[in-house]
Amino acid sequence: MTSLPTASNSQQLHDQLPAVIETLDSTGFYPALINWLCRFFPVDSVSVIAYSEAHPPKLLFEALTEQEREIFFARFMDGTYVASPSYRGVMENYAPGAYLWPELMPDDFRESDLYKSYYQASQIEDLAYVFCVPAPGVHIQIGLGRHYPNPKFSQSDIANLYQLEALVRSLVDKHYKLTGSDDPPDSVVLSRHVTERVKQVLNNFGADILTQREKDIAKLIISGYSSQAAAEKLCISPGTERVHRAKVYAKLNLRSNSELFSLFLNHLTEL
Repeated sequence: MTSLPTASNSQQLHDQLPAVIETLDSTGFYPALINWLCRFFPVDSVSVIAYSEAHPPKLLFEALTEQEREIFFARFMDGTYVASPSYRGVMENYAPGAYLWPELMPDDFRESDLYKSYYQASQIEDLAYVFCVPAPGVHIQIGLGRHYPNPKFSQSDIANLYQLEALVRSLVDKHYKLTGSDDPPDSVVLSRHVTERVKQVLNNFGADILTQREKDIAKLIISGYSSQAAAEKLCISPGTERVHRAKVYAKLNLRSNSELFSLFLNHLTEL
């Protein structure tokens, strides 16, 4: 792992901004934008992913570590990205802006199979995102990662990101309006599951056997919520949540969150 570069100062960033603006409406936009952003917010890995209601998720740009890249593509191909903290921003229509990993991560997420098999295996120490919504139903997420042995984002790093995120979103929005649905020629379709399909399966999961409250619990479990976080989301006590969770397992003949998520993926891939 290489050491992180020193962040450029404000004057340098303003001097270099015209080079990004010149790439609007061109295939060089995202490489130029990320190169500019990372001069002020140094990272080890970057991904730019577009989600929409009617189209599968697409990778518009990536500069991932070698260790992360293989796991990254596998995670999307098998559908496990649905439980990632950042995807919750898509499913729940989070407002555009900058988001830090702790804001998105459910409590106890570090104990989950997804965390251990992807984030820990990729040696990810910290993540931050810029969520862009350039059109209704379209979400573009810029993921910015720090990997071991480099440190987590400092307060100075975070202040820089908050200072720049509105400008980044404005540039992404402008680029999208100029290009519409014309993706970069090297963009990659990551999954055949469109967001509309994911939402449909989540909302109807267990419809023939679970009560509405049990369906709510199952949906939150699949989305990565812990018992405490699910209880807070539904405004019920943790004890009540655990009772409903036990009923979900019993009715579906399951023993764990992992088995529940596997059952969801089976439904998701059914034609």
